[in-house]
Amino acid sequence: MKQFITYLLLGALLGVIPPPVPAQQNRSSQHTAQEIQALKNRISELEKQRQTVENVEKLELQAKLAEANAKLVNSEFGKFERGLKDSNDEWLRGWSSWFLGVIGVFVAILIGVGAVFWFWLKSQASRLIADTVEKNLKGFKDAVNQVGVLKDQLRILEKEHATATLEDCINHTLWFKDNHPEQIKGLGEEALLDVIGDKGRIQAIRYKAAEVLAARRSPRLIPPTLEILNSVLDSNDDLDFETRYTLRNLIIFLEKMCSPEAYHGLRKLLNRMIEASEIHKDAFLMVTVLAFGGVGIELNMRDSVSILKSVMPHFQHPGYEDLNILVGYFDRFNDSSGIKDILTKHVTNGMPEVEKTCLDLLEKHDSKFVEEWRAQKAADGTES
Repeated sequence: MKQFITYLLLGALLGVIPPPVPAQQNRSSQHTAQEIQALKNRISELEKQRQTVENVEKLELQAKLAEANAKLVNSEFGKFERGLKDSNDEWLRGWSSWFLGVIGVFVAILIGVGAVFWFWLKSQASRLIADTVEKNLKGFKDAVNQVGVLKDQLRILEKEHATATLEDCINHTLWFKDNHPEQIKGLGEEALLDVIGDKGRIQAIRYKAAEVLAARRSPRLIPPTLEILNSVLDSNDDLDFETRYTLRNLIIFLEKMCSPEAYHGLRKLLNRMIEASEIHKDAFLMVTVLAFGGVGIELNMRDSVSILKSVMPHFQHPGYEDLNILVGYFDRFNDSSGIKDILTKHVTNGMPEVEKTCLDLLEKHDSKFVEEWRAQKAADGTES
């Protein structure tokens, strides 16, 4: 193709050149040869330029082809890389899932085996502990039983010691704690209560134990004392002087306690004494009234006034000292009606001191009543 184009150009150039004249043929043959040579040179130059252009175009085409091949290769490599990556990812996911599954199964097996071993070990430990505890518990129970026996024996010994100590002090007055001998101070409260509760013990010893606890103001004295007094009211047996003296002092001990428990216990005693035999009523009613009133005053129990008034009609032979104390109770409660009841119903001609006390106290409550009383007494004296 390239040769064809070259010959075509050469023919065109030859056609342009006019045919030589015979005369000039010799002269111009040399010139023509030069022009032909120049044309050849020109054609050669054009051929070189064409070749150069073709080479440049070829290089450009080769560069473009190389670039296209590079892009194609890159594209294919990226596609291959993506495919390979996807394949690798899928392979990794598959193996990871399988590996995790295997690990999970292995861990589950380990946990199961561990749990079984743990429960077995725990059961063995529990059985071992139970056996040990049961064994030790049996020994402990035996020890406790022995301690209980020893404790009972020790308690008996302490009670006997307290009894012997109280016998040595039978003639001492133990109403005040400061006057207690050292051996009395060393006696335990539990031992003294055991002595009081021992019904087979002589009465004087039981009373001395109560006297010591009363001096100590022990509230634990109240229940056994009430029990003793109520047991006396349950019987209708006559009492000797010593027993009466002892029981009256037990009532006074309750007053020294001065607690709500003592107050309610004395109140129940009063209610029982109203229905009791005349022997018991004569022996214990008045001292119980005074003890109850004294605790009521200290605790400011207003209902004690009405209770005292309800018991007063059951007085048999009240002494002037007892009436004076009772008048003082009504005065502290600002109850003039109670003082008038004592003055009009229980004061006799042989009680001028009680009469004077009542009138002096009534001056601030009802002076008109006092004037009338004194006027009546003066008129009775004139008639006499």
